[in-house]
Amino acid sequence: MNSEDLATLNQEIAGMAQAGLPLDQGLAALAREMSRGRLKQASQQIAEDLKRGRTLPEAIQNQGDRVPPYYAALVNAAIRSGRLGDVLATLTLYARSLADLRTIVLGALFYPAIVVLIAIVLFGGITYYILPQFSDIFRNFGMQLPVLTRAILWFAEHPALIILPVLVVGGGLLAYRVFARFSERGRLVWARFVYTIPIFGTMIRATRLASFSELLAILVDQSLPLPEAFRLAGEASSDPVMAAAARQVEQDLSKGLPLSTVLRDRQLVPELIAWMTGFGEKRGQLGKSLHQVADLYRRQVEMRAAFLRNVLPPFVIIMTAGVLVGLFVFTVMLPMFKVLESLSK
Repeated sequence: MNSEDLATLNQEIAGMAQAGLPLDQGLAALAREMSRGRLKQASQQIAEDLKRGRTLPEAIQNQGDRVPPYYAALVNAAIRSGRLGDVLATLTLYARSLADLRTIVLGALFYPAIVVLIAIVLFGGITYYILPQFSDIFRNFGMQLPVLTRAILWFAEHPALIILPVLVVGGGLLAYRVFARFSERGRLVWARFVYTIPIFGTMIRATRLASFSELLAILVDQSLPLPEAFRLAGEASSDPVMAAAARQVEQDLSKGLPLSTVLRDRQLVPELIAWMTGFGEKRGQLGKSLHQVADLYRRQVEMRAAFLRNVLPPFVIIMTAGVLVGLFVFTVMLPMFKVLESLSK
């Protein structure tokens, strides 16, 4: 179940709980109105489990992989505190913000990707279709072409020497990405590789850190034990590096080590974030500090997304135009000047 489906399910449960409506009947009616999908199946099965006498946390936990593991723990904590409606409303905001972050990232990456694709198509069109026609003209005049012109024309006549290595590298990365999903080590290596990509990698990393910090803050606000909160937030994280580190943090916290020390030792977050969370823990305001950390990372995502949308596309366009103009001038115009000079004589 994706974040949108989870937000919808959670919002419906929260509304029924706040209105005092029977959840089994409400979820069953909700499932009848939906088309096929995980959300319909989850709503229907939760309603059936509630009719059989199971509690809401048990019914949610019975969903298995359809619902994130932290959801049942949060609902259980909310029922114990008597604040089910408030907790579910907070979780709805979290799911919506997670979906918004993903939309920001995808929107920021889409435009530059289109610009780069157009640039590649233009470059390929000039190299493989236009330049060879000038090559025939130059050869008919028996000209000695510049080294750059000969090199580019040679690549134009042997496109496999450019396309084949690109396909091999791209196919290798894609194949590794597919097979890496089946092993934890493979997922870790792939995530670290993605994070090394300038701008894009740091934005994806900040997005995942914002989601992790926000969820951890919600779990802490509901008085879940800190080791358990880290474990649940790590299991819910789409970041393999964060998930692996969260399990180690859980073990360290269970031994009684201070949170700030653990975060620094595991290098889970930057030094500033470790200091903020450690200071918040000492003052009894860890949840508030984690919310501030999530806001900090969210602002980083928005700044990098704005850069990708507003700065990178014009830069790519200018660079593409410069390369294409330079290619045309040095490979076509200079030999053409020599042709005109010879004709004038």
